[in-house]
Amino acid sequence: MIALKVKPVSGAYGALVPNAGGSKPPMIHIAGLEKRFRTRSGETVNALTNVDLDIQENEFISVVGPSGCGKTTLLRILAGLEGASSGVIQCDQTQITGPRIDVGVVFQQATLLPWNTVLANVLLSAHLKRDRSEATVGRAERLLAFMGLKDFAQKYPFELSGGMQQRVSICRALMREPRILLMDEPFGALDAMTREAMNMELMRVWSEEKKTVIFITHSIPEAVLLGDRVVVMSPRPGRISEIIDVDVGRPRTLQTMATPRFGEICDHIRNIFGAQSLTTTSL
Repeated sequence: MIALKVKPVSGAYGALVPNAGGSKPPMIHIAGLEKRFRTRSGETVNALTNVDLDIQENEFISVVGPSGCGKTTLLRILAGLEGASSGVIQCDQTQITGPRIDVGVVFQQATLLPWNTVLANVLLSAHLKRDRSEATVGRAERLLAFMGLKDFAQKYPFELSGGMQQRVSICRALMREPRILLMDEPFGALDAMTREAMNMELMRVWSEEKKTVIFITHSIPEAVLLGDRVVVMSPRPGRISEIIDVDVGRPRTLQTMATPRFGEICDHIRNIFGAQSLTTTSL
């Protein structure tokens, strides 16, 4: 068995030291992140605790964990849609305090406006700013062509398959030319074949558009196939159990999933979840 490159949580992702040893500071820096919610009964629920993570520019980070472990909460905090209870969460060494124009978000559902055409859905953010310039429309049309949707620009969402709707939502997120793309289980509702096709499409988009991607999924193979690193989270309160380097070469294809190394990494992550399950059961 070849040893996995596993980065332990303690010490590996501590406080940021700018330009230490001449190294470039991370694009995203998270240290000691805590998120607490208060229920209607007045009880305090810890969703995230002691989360430390550094992400470099153009890196693809996959996040896996059991339901309710705070994955979506983490993404919403990164998007500036929710605030942290405590801790540091920075982008370009500046604290994230609200939504940023350089961040695009793709949710679990495509959330397209049914009364708008595909093109109008992609142009939504521009239209809200009253930007109807030829340059903006041209960019939307180029994105649709890039995603293989050129011939569907004047169709409506109900005329598209689930996979095509998600492609439109990705186009809409890319329309703002974001540096960071946050994706919350975007392919979870798709059938297996469509999901595989979307994985290939996403890797193509990432390699050509040069984005920093944080991708949440419940699928271990999907996380390993897509990610440069896989962040494995524990049951609630969510914390990072391990951060695993995916030392599988790129470009990757569906055939990559049949290689021994790919299987070893997936098995290691499954073993982490198995150990977590045993620990939770014994409490």
